[in-house]
Amino acid sequence: MRYYIMVILLVIITTGCKKSYQVDKKIENKLFQFTEIGNKELLTTKFPQQWRVRPYENSFPISESDAINESNLNKLDYFDNVKGKLLKNKKYISFMTEKGFRLDSICVVDSISNKKQSFIYLKTSKTIEDPNYDFPPTVHQIDILVFENSQFSRKLNIYTKKSYPFAIDLKLGYFNKDGNLFTKEFKTDEENTIFTKEEHFKLSNDGLIIKQNSTIIKENKSSIAKKNILKEVDLIGAYKIYAPAVSNSNGEEISLGYFITIKSSTKAILSIDAKYSEDYGCEGEYRLTNNENVIHAKGKCDQDSVDDFYLKYENGKYFIKSKRFINQNWQETIKE
Repeated sequence: MRYYIMVILLVIITTGCKKSYQVDKKIENKLFQFTEIGNKELLTTKFPQQWRVRPYENSFPISESDAINESNLNKLDYFDNVKGKLLKNKKYISFMTEKGFRLDSICVVDSISNKKQSFIYLKTSKTIEDPNYDFPPTVHQIDILVFENSQFSRKLNIYTKKSYPFAIDLKLGYFNKDGNLFTKEFKTDEENTIFTKEEHFKLSNDGLIIKQNSTIIKENKSSIAKKNILKEVDLIGAYKIYAPAVSNSNGEEISLGYFITIKSSTKAILSIDAKYSEDYGCEGEYRLTNNENVIHAKGKCDQDSVDDFYLKYENGKYFIKSKRFINQNWQETIKE
């Protein structure tokens, strides 16, 4: 009798351990999770294809809906809130270095492992080394580097912000604990923000990156960033024109002289020659943007665009137009 009791107890104990082991194995498979990056509200915040922005105090007021859209976008921009430890050695630098970019800083945000794979979260700041800019553009990024058996395998970009003079390219990503990356991309210039693309990627526990879907919201013929990069041979220099205009002093028709010195692809200086001092008020620095090969210049008197001017190059000649001139069609100007 004692023998049978011991056999029964042994069976019960063995069965219980076996059951416990199976449960623990399932739990073990579920233990690995990625570190979450970004703002989950990116998934639920809706954006139109385009809305107006107001970058300067003297700009035209924008609508309430445009203000809400821009506010929502700014709230979702989380780069400054992500903290990391400044990397002082050369580790990981080669994986983040690009030609034409100066690496200013690199921070390790997190480092996690799963079996043979390691996932390194990096926050970097760079400068675009381009002589066409008076103020060099900057780039902020957050990436996950994937290593397998300590060997670099691939990189997943979570966040990118390229800040050009008068333009921004922004990619916002929300990366969850299951390895799903949801991104939305935007382009902003001096007048508008455009919602261009959204995508969904999946980073698996074994380091594979699979694109789930991609949607083009609004496609541009050329990027805003590139519109501000102009060939110096086509633009840099001094221009002049005398054109009939109506004086701001007394409404008299006068000969208005425009002397324009273009310093860079984004900056020009305007000097004015006129009969009355009231017509000199809009002299000074002008900001340049390029819209389909037409240069738009805005200065301190651009509230109603009357004092803006435009330049274009066609068939070896340069042309200008402005609402200040009586003839508001394109007129040939002399490049000195």
